[in-house]
This record gives sequence, C-alpha cells and structure tokens, in this order.
Amino acid sequence: MNNDNILEVRDVGKTYRRGENEVKVLNGIDLDVKRGEYVSLMGPSGSGKTTLLNIIGGIDSPTRGSVVIDGTNIAELDDDGLSEWRTANIGFVFQQYNLIPVLTAVENVELPLLLFTMTKEDRRRRALAALDVVGLKERVNHYPRQMSGGEEQRTSIARAFVTDPKLIVADEPTGNLDAVAAKNILDLMQTLNERFHKTILMVTHDPAAAKRAHRLVQLNKGDLVSQ
Repeated sequence: MNNDNILEVRDVGKTYRRGENEVKVLNGIDLDVKRGEYVSLMGPSGSGKTTLLNIIGGIDSPTRGSVVIDGTNIAELDDDGLSEWRTANIGFVFQQYNLIPVLTAVENVELPLLLFTMTKEDRRRRALAALDVVGLKERVNHYPRQMSGGEEQRTSIARAFVTDPKLIVADEPTGNLDAVAAKNILDLMQTLNERFHKTILMVTHDPAAAKRAHRLVQLNKGDLVSQ
C-alpha cells in the first residue's frame, strides 16, 4: 500500500441476486484516497454510490476485489473482527440521523465509546468535547425530539468522530436539511478536514456541496467515470 494513501479500492465489484437474475451494481472500481483528503462522490440515482460507500465502511462486502484502509484488508476480517475494526476506524454520517430517541445528545455521542475500554468519566468528557466542536455545547442534555434537523445531524457528526476515526464516510449528509442548515453542516465537515485533518469521503447529489471537497469522483452505472 502507498503510504500516502489511507484508502485503496481495487477491482471492487458488487452483484446482487434477485431470484434467478443478477443485478450488477459495481463493475470493478479502483479508487485511492490520500490521508487528509476530502473527496466527494457524485452520480445519478442507482449509479452505485451508496453501495460503494457501504463497502468501504465495512457495512457491505464486495462480490470481488479488495478494500485496504490504512494497511488493513477488511475482507480478511471475520465478522467480530470487522465490527471491532469498523467501530475504531470508521465514522459514519447518514442522511437519516439515526439517533436513539430516548437518549440525550451526549448519551447518543457516547454510544460508540461503550465498545472501548475507558471510564465513564472519560467517555463523558470525550462526548462533551465532540459536541462542543460541532457547536452544541448548550444542547448536550436535549433529546432528538427537542432539536432541529440541523442539530440532530451535528449530533450524529459528533458521534461519528468521537472515536477519532481514520476515515469519515458521509452519505448525503445535507439531504434532509434546508439551505441554511446544509451550509452549517458543510462548514462543519470542512472544519473536521482542515482543523482536525480528518479524511472524508462524502456522497452527495449537490454540486455546491461537492465543490467543498478537494476532489470530485463520479460514478455512472457502476463505473468510475472520472476522478
């Protein structure tokens, strides 16, 4: 693996079976992402963007090919090993915020830290620091129902980077937000990249959002058409 790269995707293909039919979603993708790079991934609906993101994040597995992240070939990990590795190394941000309704903001952000060996006090300290970074210092004890959509998404971003992941993968993080809230989220993603040197791979349909990244990658019908 090239030491400048944190991510190397090689010949990744994905085929789903629907009854007797096979549906090809990815046709053999090669993609490198450098450490500290911010990459946006665009393409029409059904082009395979989310599938590729899920494979890179270890949520889905490829039919063929390999994904190597910081020297680890994630295809070689068993289910338990992959789950443990994913928690420690990947931060997920989704279009749906996926917060637990009965937990406060700080309790939601603490969730991934429960899998690490640390004291309750350390978990709380790190979660509070993450919420401070996303501008929610005054909302730590609020429940999701008491927050706006933009605040919920900022909480989910705090949850994504509280473990200090090597890679943040974001799937349409502004898709459910109005223009003002979307700009705030994009500003925050840029801060995570520039101030905290987080490597980010973001799927988006919004050209304005894509321009925030260092580089644009485009998919069309399962093929990488530009990068």
